[in-house]
Amino acid sequence: MEKLCVFCGERPKSKSNEHVIPQWLIELTGNPKRIAFFGYKEWLNPNSNKRTFSFDSLKFPSCTSCNQRFSTLEASARLVISKILSEKSISAIDFNSLLDWLDKVRVGLWLGYQYLDRNPASITTRFHIMKRIGAHDRMLAIFKTDGLDKQLNVTGCGLPSFCYTPSCFSLCINNFVIFNISFDFLFSRRIGFPYPSESFLVEDDSISDEPLPAYKFTCGRNRLMLPLLRKRLRIKTTELYQPMYPHFMNDSKLKELYKTKYVIDNSISFEKGIGKVFVQNEKFFGEYPTNPSGLWIPKNTYSFVGLLFDIQLLVLEWQTYIDSLSPSPKMLSKEWKKHIHKTRQFRKKFNNNLMDFLNSKKSKYPLAPP
Repeated sequence: MEKLCVFCGERPKSKSNEHVIPQWLIELTGNPKRIAFFGYKEWLNPNSNKRTFSFDSLKFPSCTSCNQRFSTLEASARLVISKILSEKSISAIDFNSLLDWLDKVRVGLWLGYQYLDRNPASITTRFHIMKRIGAHDRMLAIFKTDGLDKQLNVTGCGLPSFCYTPSCFSLCINNFVIFNISFDFLFSRRIGFPYPSESFLVEDDSISDEPLPAYKFTCGRNRLMLPLLRKRLRIKTTELYQPMYPHFMNDSKLKELYKTKYVIDNSISFEKGIGKVFVQNEKFFGEYPTNPSGLWIPKNTYSFVGLLFDIQLLVLEWQTYIDSLSPSPKMLSKEWKKHIHKTRQFRKKFNNNLMDFLNSKKSKYPLAPP
């Protein structure tokens, strides 16, 4: 797999290295030289060796200019993470920046693992970090633990589901865990925005050698349907949601579909396709305050080890669920239908087997708050 810039997808100009897990975060959570576990070298080999090396060695090619372009976002994210760790008030714009940064980290890790694993699924990489930040509906959930030590854990990367659909992962940063999902139209319909009445894969050899998603759009309902995700998180905490629609601002027909008072009123910037941030907990759903607020702070504090087990299960469970939302292959040739079905079943079986293993171990580590 040719090593291209993780930001723009071109051959690096004035080459530099991008730490997809940033250096400031590595230093915030312990010794940058500490050895960490980054999955197994081969998916299908039960005897495969573990992949271990220091956190600060997890770096990949980038253009110097691309790397510098994201320094402001890194500074913003660093400030927000610092506020989370000290349980300070955070604004909606802060969370918009954090969600942008999570897009960056998630896609960077996806590309990084493609390089490390030598693209085991032979996937054609059609996007890089720049094209994926703020591209789709996104959410995050923040969990608090009783952990006392500095630590950094990444969950959900380096797995088949993430390889095919890099939409769900989690970060454990000291005593907090951030669970993150971003996916096409994840909750567009239920938040009242325009949404696809049908989604399917199509073949177009002039554009790609792999099927691409296509959609039939319908007007939004201009009203909320709660909960925003029909599938609920089974661990109680604070959840934040942000609808995103930037790609449709360049299409005159689709822009008109979005150009309603309801969408505009529920957006930070209609012209940029950036929705407002919404917050949900056990008792409340509404727009997150524009002024700094402590509304995000979780009410529950969970056992650190117990939560890490359950977060792994949660990520696997949601990766499988997100796979089930993928566009239908009904329009494809028999060969492609067979291939799509086979890969989706493989990912589901892989995650189910891993969940069975984790469930067999987690009874020793209760999730209940201490």
